[in-house]
Amino acid sequence: MKRTALKKLNSWLSDDYRKPLVLRGARQVGKSTLVRLFCKEESLDLIELNLEIDHLNSVEKESFKIQELLDEIQLKKQIIISENSLIFFDEIQESPKLLKYLRYFYEQFPKIKIIAAGSLLEVALRSENFSFPVGRVEFFHLGPMTFQEFLWATGQDFLDEKLSNFDFSDQVHEAAINALKNYYYVGGMPEAVKVFAETNSIVRMRNIQEQIIQTYQADFPKYNKRINSQRVSRIFNSLASYIGQKVIFKKLDSESTSRDIKRVVELLIDSRVILNCTHSDGNMVPLEGESDSKIFKTYFLDIGLLNSLLRLDVDTIDIEFRNNFNTKGMITEQYVAQHLNFFSSPSFDPRLHYHLKDKGSQKAEIDFLVESKGSVYPVEVKSSSKGHLKSLKYFCKSKKSKIGIKVSLATFSIDDDFVEGSKLLSLPLYAVEYLERNLDKIV
Repeated sequence: MKRTALKKLNSWLSDDYRKPLVLRGARQVGKSTLVRLFCKEESLDLIELNLEIDHLNSVEKESFKIQELLDEIQLKKQIIISENSLIFFDEIQESPKLLKYLRYFYEQFPKIKIIAAGSLLEVALRSENFSFPVGRVEFFHLGPMTFQEFLWATGQDFLDEKLSNFDFSDQVHEAAINALKNYYYVGGMPEAVKVFAETNSIVRMRNIQEQIIQTYQADFPKYNKRINSQRVSRIFNSLASYIGQKVIFKKLDSESTSRDIKRVVELLIDSRVILNCTHSDGNMVPLEGESDSKIFKTYFLDIGLLNSLLRLDVDTIDIEFRNNFNTKGMITEQYVAQHLNFFSSPSFDPRLHYHLKDKGSQKAEIDFLVESKGSVYPVEVKSSSKGHLKSLKYFCKSKKSKIGIKVSLATFSIDDDFVEGSKLLSLPLYAVEYLERNLDKIV
């Protein structure tokens, strides 16, 4: 299945100053499949080592030599490494030392193409108190398949072309809403999308989602041997019910202390199954510079997995669409969150921000803040197309934002007189992913 990440890999391959590339992301988001597809499209000889299975003795020696590692790989795989080879170290979190040694490929063998990937990479590195070889490797953060990639997988390329160009006719709007309903239920986990695209079977697809969730739960004991896996499981399930709400630790698990809950939440965020959305004052870029890590809310990795956890069926989602998500507005926030998570660039560590002013006379909350080309844009997600926008108006006026963005099921429109100096962009839900590339046309 086509992924937008292939463009990044193509650029990486053609770069004369290419560095080893590390793919980061949760389990089952398609990292290994992406590398295999890339090698097939570029006619590269793939040398794949799964470090959960393939143990490399040369890495464990006190005196590491990269030539010994290359010799061991060639002997183990019975293949000669050539200029057309790509070495893929999968599940590299099983060998943190090797991650550190990737720098030597850049320094001594820069022409050898190296990609590494790991599912619990951040968890492993935190436990090892280890940092990446900065400046000697490149990163790419991969998430679930986006709505655009879902359209490609289900043969709706023409609809994608229209949305890419912000071409919103009534027919496009209706088709996009229908496709969005399917995406809400299927989500973006590649195996679930593949099964749905090939069989159109909701039952088979939901079975895949449940298997993925079970895989994540089976990983819990690996997170930290000193943390009770049952506690992790309780908090994992509890977070699914608190989507988009400011995290108050004691509400997540009555059987644990706030300190213990905090550690579990951090581990789930490190494992990438939970997305962290941190408060920022939102006065200027970078948003991270004005963020407060103590004030945050969370979202799930994928809307399809979330719906599976919450046991929401097709009929329920269809009713929610017809009723403007009056009872399940958090699902819409989830959809927006997982697409804004990579708003800036997947080369940078994914970050979500929001704005919360809950003290004083003027209380306000902006669901999301995004930054682009030196400007901050507030984003409000509305279950109803006619919802009030008091907080958005206050933010735009006080921060002098050029544009306030309202995301809902309504059709596309622009109000030039939202507040003094600010436009209101009413963006259809299905177009969230296409926002960044079209901002210049609106500003």
